Amino acid sequence: MWNVTVDKEKCSGCGECVESCPGEVYELVDGKAEPVNADECHGCHTCEAVCDSDACKVEDE
Repeated sequence: MWNVTVDKEKCSGCGECVESCPGEVYELVDGKAEPVNADECHGCHTCEAVCDSDACKVEDE
């Protein structure tokens, strides 16, 4: 299992994590990324790699 979080203060709402996530973990909610399907996280860290604002974090539980 993975602990998926988004720092709302850092998130620019660009949607890169939404578009790049193979598990479809993220959706934009009120202009910010939200890990609405965190259980689907593959632990690939793609969201971290594409997030220019360093808002997405994926950590081992």
